[in-house]
Amino acid sequence: MKQKITISLPVNEDKCRAKAMKIAVSTAGVISADMDPVKKQLVVTGEGVDFFGLMKGLKRKFRCATIIAIEEVKPPVKNPPPAKTPPKTPPKKCCKPCPCPPPSYSNSCVIPVYDSYPQNCTIL
Repeated sequence: MKQKITISLPVNEDKCRAKAMKIAVSTAGVISADMDPVKKQLVVTGEGVDFFGLMKGLKRKFRCATIIAIEEVKPPVKNPPPAKTPPKTPPKKCCKPCPCPPPSYSNSCVIPVYDSYPQNCTIL
């Protein structure tokens, strides 16, 4: 299980940051370590990192080291490729002629519909 451990480590000098990085990298299971000088945090990523041993080593050198967060790093989810749609084929022509042509043509098949309104209809 890959873990990301964020540690608050208020160090001001580059020499102290280098020592903290050296301690973090020497811990078993650590893959990478990154120091953010603005936030004063050490971010350690690794597989099966013994965070207790890491903190023990950091606390020997730096008394004020505290753990902020321990997170599980999940691998990115790969999206499956979109399903391939079959190419569109033109509609098949049928053998029988259509009984009525489209409405744009005048044809005897078109039957008008008349609504019967009462003679006394008024609009209010």
